[in-house]
Amino acid sequence: MSMKQCTAVLSVFYILYLLRATIALQVQSSAQPTADRRLKVGVYYETLCPDSRTFIRNSLYDAMIINDWLKYTELQLVPYGKVTSWTDPTTNITTLYCQHGRSECELNALHACIVEHNNVNDQMKLIRCLLTGHATSLDECAKNLVIDVSAVKECKSTRSTPDILKKYGEMTDALDISFVPSVTFDDKFDRWRQRYFIYNFPVIFCREYNNKFNITLPQC
Repeated sequence: MSMKQCTAVLSVFYILYLLRATIALQVQSSAQPTADRRLKVGVYYETLCPDSRTFIRNSLYDAMIINDWLKYTELQLVPYGKVTSWTDPTTNITTLYCQHGRSECELNALHACIVEHNNVNDQMKLIRCLLTGHATSLDECAKNLVIDVSAVKECKSTRSTPDILKKYGEMTDALDISFVPSVTFDDKFDRWRQRYFIYNFPVIFCREYNNKFNITLPQC
């Protein structure tokens, strides 16, 4: 084979290589979120914890709603945090002791009812609204956001706080968290890097999503 023919063959192979790489890139960039392309994210928080409130109002809300990453996410909000409990052996009644007092237990239960009875988009909007001020009411947020909260109010008024929070307490206790808020990715919990995750959430989310699906999301 002449040098000219070799050069032509190599050129063809190079063009095919570039074409294949371009197609692969186009497939990757055009991939759409589906049930198997959602990154599981768990957020364990307390309703009166300043760090929790700041994280959800800002970093988490911006990532999920403003950046529109919620459709790429299987988000689980877990309002519980650092709680101790005691069950009276004579009455079998359980009392919860939340880190920021009784009012936090009640607010945690309200958030849990929101998580149980609203889709995740409405959960994020309602919970962010409630966390904007200590006096912000559910009715006020629901009216401004045009979200039906009748099921939430029934949940909170007809069930005891320990009953509402039982599931979320079990989920939290299973992690043995030491920092609130705490975040899990794909059910993996790294207790020693929580501050780093919280303060760099968008960067970590992008990295975790790309590592799992080999897709770079918009805004990343």
